[in-house]
Amino acid sequence: MRWHCLQHLPSEGPGHAADWLAAHGHSLAFTYLFAPAPVFPRLADFDGLLVLGGPMSVYDDESCPWLGAEKAFIKAALRAGKVTLAICLGAQLVAQALGAEICPNHEPEIGFWTVRFSAQALAHPLLRGWPEKAAVLHWHLDTFTVPPGAIRVGMSAGCATQGFVWGDGVIGLQFHPEMKAEMVEQLMAFEDHENAEEQQFVQTAAQIRARLKSVWKGRKLLESLLANLVAVHEEELQG
Repeated sequence: MRWHCLQHLPSEGPGHAADWLAAHGHSLAFTYLFAPAPVFPRLADFDGLLVLGGPMSVYDDESCPWLGAEKAFIKAALRAGKVTLAICLGAQLVAQALGAEICPNHEPEIGFWTVRFSAQALAHPLLRGWPEKAAVLHWHLDTFTVPPGAIRVGMSAGCATQGFVWGDGVIGLQFHPEMKAEMVEQLMAFEDHENAEEQQFVQTAAQIRARLKSVWKGRKLLESLLANLVAVHEEELQG
């Protein structure tokens, strides 16, 4: 498959996703939204879309002038039926494109927290092989409602909507299964989290470091998900 990645921050790349795609013979091209003049591909030039996270909000159009073009591109990709995996900010952008409401979460959710996946979502082919729950990395202030016609992926104690599945090949995740340990360190440095105080759903830098081995749980979820997304694409080609 030909994958295309929308990346919003130099240090917040595709991580484990890039490793899995390369290991299984899939290509990965990029649009860097932090570049002076981001260039989006033609819809005919890719099969799967990967939309990553970032520190901005979906409503930051004034400070992020490229957001309008990105939103239009995502809508076009969805209309074209592109297989899509969206993470954190990416999930919020795709959710908004599908008619969901984006708003501040009742509390920030930062650190490794357990997500309980819904029975309905686990029955969907895209989540084949997932466990009932997993402790994964979170780093967000905003949240979203489940888009019309979508299935809620799951929930945590700090956030009622941890993702959605829409149709056969579109999934958005509020948490970060793609992050490697070194990426978590870079994120903490970027967010100046070293001296952050513990809150109800915010872990300190030391608490996050003590749980860094948990990134493997996110990696396992991501690898299963990517394999299932590829299978959806292959079925469409045969179909």
